[in-house]
Amino acid sequence: NGSGRLNINMLQCFADAPSLIRCTGVCLVFFYIVSSSISLSNQNLSDATQNNNDNDVSTLPLLDLPLSVKDVAINVGSSIDPIMLADKKYGPCAHNIAVEPIVGNKIPVHRQLSVLPAAVSSKPGVMSMRIYNTHGASSSLAKPAKTDFWNSKESRGDGRLAIVPVITLSSLLNSIPKRINVAFLITDIQGYDFMAIKEAGNTLKERVTHIMTEVWYNDIYTYSGVHNDLCRDWLPMMTELGYTLLKTTKTANMEDLKLKARCEKQLKDNPQRPSGKENAGLSEANAYWVRSDVIDQPFPEVVRVQKYDPGYTEEEYKTCV
Repeated sequence: NGSGRLNINMLQCFADAPSLIRCTGVCLVFFYIVSSSISLSNQNLSDATQNNNDNDVSTLPLLDLPLSVKDVAINVGSSIDPIMLADKKYGPCAHNIAVEPIVGNKIPVHRQLSVLPAAVSSKPGVMSMRIYNTHGASSSLAKPAKTDFWNSKESRGDGRLAIVPVITLSSLLNSIPKRINVAFLITDIQGYDFMAIKEAGNTLKERVTHIMTEVWYNDIYTYSGVHNDLCRDWLPMMTELGYTLLKTTKTANMEDLKLKARCEKQLKDNPQRPSGKENAGLSEANAYWVRSDVIDQPFPEVVRVQKYDPGYTEEEYKTCV
């Protein structure tokens, strides 16, 4: 609108010769405004380009882990007792990362363990988390699909809110130097497992061979507003990424034909995904995935930190530099 008025003033100036001096002033003001606008646009473009460069994985800072660290295990949603790599082949310099937003301060201190007090989702930020169950074991960024024993005890404080920082799984994996092997990844994040793993995508495939995730069976929702079904969500995505399901804690040995038949029946009987209100309940298991190119390699031996006693001497720990 301002530039339109300037254009009218310019035409009037040229029609009135005695006003030529005033016209020159108007023109100078007009061209100053145009020039400033172009300069600002170019600066905004430059800033946007810089922001994109800042998000380049190659420029992100890495964790300052000692050069002696060759292997890492990650436990996302560890509660108070995260896993530790226990096989002696990993040695005293193996490291473990527990990602725990609620009770991280209650995790026993150990020199081979770091605790990251954060939740994990598909986008970074700050969110509200609802605290449920003993030691916050069922705390989630989502609401329970129905009232049950694990989320409705007032004396325990079920349902109270905590504000937590949220990271992505890919950002955590990218922060680990590539010289370090991510030997094992566990997720137990109360309905957000599928979302977190899906976000990591190809970064996950490049960095992690052995994974354990919490999954849901038969389209039954533990939490509302999130998807985490073994047949409908996990198998298609993990197969596309190049992982094989070896077993779940509900089935000791996943025979491909039986699993395929069960999933086909589930999806045939319910071609449309039911809602959380229709299928609220509790039907969970842990699923064990191996990247298909290393399917013959066994899962790493792990123990919980509260039982972890590897017997390394102080002299052995001194080598971890």
